[in-house]
Amino acid sequence: MVRPFLERIRGKSGVYVTTIAALSAPVLATAETAREGDAVILDPIMLFSEREDGPVSGYVAQSSSTAGKTGTPISRTAQTVHVIGRQEMEDRGAETVTDVLSYMPGVFATNGAASQRFDYFSQRGFSVGPTGTLLDGLRSTTQQSHIRYQPFGLERVETLQGPASVLYGANSPGGVMNAISKRPTSEPRRELGLSFGSFDKAEARLDVSGPLNADNTLRGRLVALRRDSGTQYDEVPDDTTYFAPSLTWAPSEDTSLTFLGSYSKDKIGPPRTFLPIQGTLLDNPNGDLARNTYLDGVGLENTNEQINLGLEFNHRFTDVWSLEARARYTRNELMTQTLSGMSLASDMRRLNRTAYEFGIDGDVFASDINLRADWGQGRVTGTSVIGLSYRKTEEDYYLNYGPAAGIDIYDPVHSAAFSATTPYASTDQTGEEIGLYAQSTITLDDRFVLDFGARQDWSDIDTDNRLSGTSTHQEDDAFTYRIGVTWLAGNGLAPYASYSTSFQPVAGTDFYGNAYKPTEGKQAEIGIKYAPEGMDALFSAALYHLEQTNVQTTDPDQPLNRIQTGEVTSRGLELSASANISPAFRLTASYSANDLEVTSSTDPLARGNRPTGSPEHLASLWGRYEVQHGPLEGASLGAGLRYVGETYADASNTITVPDFTLVDLALSYDFGARNPRLDGVAFQVNVSNLFDKEYYSGCSARSCTEGFERRVSAALTYQW
Repeated sequence: MVRPFLERIRGKSGVYVTTIAALSAPVLATAETAREGDAVILDPIMLFSEREDGPVSGYVAQSSSTAGKTGTPISRTAQTVHVIGRQEMEDRGAETVTDVLSYMPGVFATNGAASQRFDYFSQRGFSVGPTGTLLDGLRSTTQQSHIRYQPFGLERVETLQGPASVLYGANSPGGVMNAISKRPTSEPRRELGLSFGSFDKAEARLDVSGPLNADNTLRGRLVALRRDSGTQYDEVPDDTTYFAPSLTWAPSEDTSLTFLGSYSKDKIGPPRTFLPIQGTLLDNPNGDLARNTYLDGVGLENTNEQINLGLEFNHRFTDVWSLEARARYTRNELMTQTLSGMSLASDMRRLNRTAYEFGIDGDVFASDINLRADWGQGRVTGTSVIGLSYRKTEEDYYLNYGPAAGIDIYDPVHSAAFSATTPYASTDQTGEEIGLYAQSTITLDDRFVLDFGARQDWSDIDTDNRLSGTSTHQEDDAFTYRIGVTWLAGNGLAPYASYSTSFQPVAGTDFYGNAYKPTEGKQAEIGIKYAPEGMDALFSAALYHLEQTNVQTTDPDQPLNRIQTGEVTSRGLELSASANISPAFRLTASYSANDLEVTSSTDPLARGNRPTGSPEHLASLWGRYEVQHGPLEGASLGAGLRYVGETYADASNTITVPDFTLVDLALSYDFGARNPRLDGVAFQVNVSNLFDKEYYSGCSARSCTEGFERRVSAALTYQW
């Protein structure tokens, strides 16, 4: 399939490749300068010790590998980027990426208590599915599969708000989430922890890292975790095994090769345990459903097994030129069995159900290689990157169904009987994607930062339908770009403006056999960032206007057809603050207002209304204070608030899901603060939803998902 790609590049995309070549001109010019022997003057103003993939100092990140491939500091990036580092994850006791994202500005973590198998979330009103979920800058998902990341194995979690196709190819217009793995450290560090908590949770974890030879050129790390736990539903487990070895070989300061591996297996519940909307959000003549009512099957097989094998290579040729390459193989095996509720009987208490079983075996190879030039002469300095990404996926998918006994929602009696043997879908899908990109960040007089980027993508998808015996072939290509300017006004102020685009392929064909076009996203954003001098803090404010076009909607002339005349518009405000106010006090805060509207649709119920399940307002506040003197030295208190505004359960916006506010608490004690013999020993208690607030994380026109009840976890750790 690579040969057709190359033919399409030569034959159809000359203008796009020419544009990318133009953006690469500074790189070529730098090569000419180097040949002539001219001195290269690098920007002497600011130095940043924080690595883009390394630890965050407290709660304030200075750099991000997600926002661009040019190493531009967050305060100089003309787009909204947020970072949550290891320290904040530990302070809040985050056990899932959804827990991490629950305090991320502009992100709605949509998981409910009965849907922990994946991390569901949206950014700026748009769902971020498999295409927008990255691990170390590469996408590891197939068409159907999702990846569940283990926070204990992560150094940081980053989000880039708004279209990001110029960096990562096909993805949601809302943005991307990038999980950054822990890497081997040059200094020895060891951690052993045990934790126990609600729902009979028992967990052990290990993190060992450091040099493996005398000259520190070989470094290794091992991260492992084992958890046996129930959930607030007696019938649903949350068991996890996680193992992540990594190895870095750095024979010189200019060269490094890192292996990043991980294995995980989760034993979890069904995809989502929905409750009928009658008896939860809406009235039911039989009364309200009891909390934690479980209506799915018991003893069913629901597992998710993942293997990741990755390599990262970095080499600096000169003070100007450097090369970065990364590649990863991912294997994902998912088995799901569920008794899905379909509708309530006329007595409004018996739920009709259908048995479903589906399995996904997915293999992904993803890679990215880029050449970087750090150039500058006189008053103009910059960084330019040209790169190539390649991705291949293979996915085997099947879905069977069968009859299932109904269940009384007010007096559920569970049976182990399960049968789903009738095939509904069975496909074998292979896909390939190639992306050619260029990006330049130019600083003028250390006052203006100009950001230009362009990318051309080509994708092929071949799908074999084993039930019908038919095959389909789909080709897509897209050109995306980003432009931005930041004014370094002085005193830490940096106003900016940017414009960016995205695309996302739509699988399948219409009623007449025509392939669907990719959806397209475009965003205009203005904002300001403030990194006050003399204070370890970062404040940001952004206004944005985001549109997604080519959205599917019903064909008014053929009800069985879907046409792409729909449009969704997202407008909003995002405010965020993170500060290490003192060695003892750290704080984060955020607020976002999002006006999401279906601006074009053939459905009169949806047109002009807000899409379902998307809150207009989100807010969060988290702080942690550590006592550093006196009899309570070593004690810490952390507390947080999370607010989620009202959402709608139906397209016509007539059913409102109430807003809710949750309170979280953390108490910890460092035994070594007052007793040197216990140095490294710490005890921490985390409480999520302190006041046990009852709420619904989301509802559709037919069903609702309960939110998490109060969860308590106590952990004892030893670091040495």
